[in-house]
Amino acid sequence: MKRTLSLLLTAALLLSCAGLLSGCGKEETVTLRVYCEGDLIRSSLMDEFSKETGILVEYTTGNSTLENGMNLTEEDEDPADSAASSGASPELTEEELAALEEEAAWEALDLYDRLQQRYIDYEDALDQAEAEGEDTESVTMEEPVYDVVFTSGDMIERLIEGGLVQALDYSQLSNADAINEDYQNCDYDPGGVYSVTTLWQMMGLLWNSDYIDTQVTSWNTLWMEDYAGQILMSSNLRDAMAVALTSLGYSVNTEDGEALAAAWDLLNQQSALVQDYTAAEGFSKMADGTAWLTPAYSGDALNMMSDNAALSFAVPTEGTWRISYGYCVVEGTSYSEEALEFINYMCHVENLAKNAIYCKYSVTSDEALEKMDSSWRNNPLAYPDESVIEGTELLSFNGSDVWTDYVAQWAELLESKAAEPAEEPEGSEETETTTETASEAESESSDS
Repeated sequence: MKRTLSLLLTAALLLSCAGLLSGCGKEETVTLRVYCEGDLIRSSLMDEFSKETGILVEYTTGNSTLENGMNLTEEDEDPADSAASSGASPELTEEELAALEEEAAWEALDLYDRLQQRYIDYEDALDQAEAEGEDTESVTMEEPVYDVVFTSGDMIERLIEGGLVQALDYSQLSNADAINEDYQNCDYDPGGVYSVTTLWQMMGLLWNSDYIDTQVTSWNTLWMEDYAGQILMSSNLRDAMAVALTSLGYSVNTEDGEALAAAWDLLNQQSALVQDYTAAEGFSKMADGTAWLTPAYSGDALNMMSDNAALSFAVPTEGTWRISYGYCVVEGTSYSEEALEFINYMCHVENLAKNAIYCKYSVTSDEALEKMDSSWRNNPLAYPDESVIEGTELLSFNGSDVWTDYVAQWAELLESKAAEPAEEPEGSEETETTTETASEAESESSDS
């Protein structure tokens, strides 16, 4: 399968500073491929890492690829549209159409499937060699598409179960000692054998106080007829089910069939009230006032609130849960040592602090927290009182057979909602926004 990666940036100054030009004792420059589920790694930290080590970083977030913090890809444009605008024929050849379909199929894969693909390709190649009477020993497996991944705990659990990440050598991770003990022993990776957890968030409710003038205190608000057509829900089945499970008083990690069935029924009842099931695009809808109410993780809420001062966030009285994010080294990489060097660099307490401020997620290190400006240390959304998060679960992967029954049904629900005629949401007048709060300005000042 074709792998779509950006062109490598030629950085002569960087190489010379790192002593990697010809004759300096190293034949080639290492390019470390780092994948992140969202833009959660500060580009300047990757730049500094490259300058100190001479290791280039090819940084991929979702569908965009960056290297050393510089975006090397342009906005994707449909080739037919591009051809039409230039006066050329919009007709595409069969080869071009096939390439587009292959690329679209690749982009649709989640991280687990992307890392697993090389094993599937290898098995296919073996079968083909056998069928053609060729020597199977000559068949080799491709390199993994990424060397380091930074992803959520529930995905890490899947990757561990699938044998897609390797055990870490902590003799090369001295900075990982700065991580708090409770995040060194998460349920999805006991003992932190495969991952180093550096960020976390808690789930709550985000609402627009210009349109909802009361304090939102319950998950049940998401099922209120008063807000029909103004509610956003996550397009991620795991998060949506967690909302429903919590509202019913169940564990978000339950595998009990009756609990999951009750949560599913609740989501079906809610569907008529939901304006849209979204991922990152929900950020703009909440920021510009075209939606009023949504479940949101605290770091994401802080990002949206920085764009609209009318947005408010609270943890419902029924309770909440947390999600965490960690670094893993991909199984089969040729650059294990460089991968560990990168992770260790990112775990330096000052870098942990800078990165947490950058993405507005909460850091897992008290030592790093002390490096932050007081406006961040004392921010109750990012670092709530212990009583708020005491006893909250970390979201883990739920791979029970009962759970998987809902995957196809969820896809049908999303498809049905997408097919509904679009309605102009009420109260979508342009609202006055602020691009930077005073606390942000103070934080950025101290961070620089």
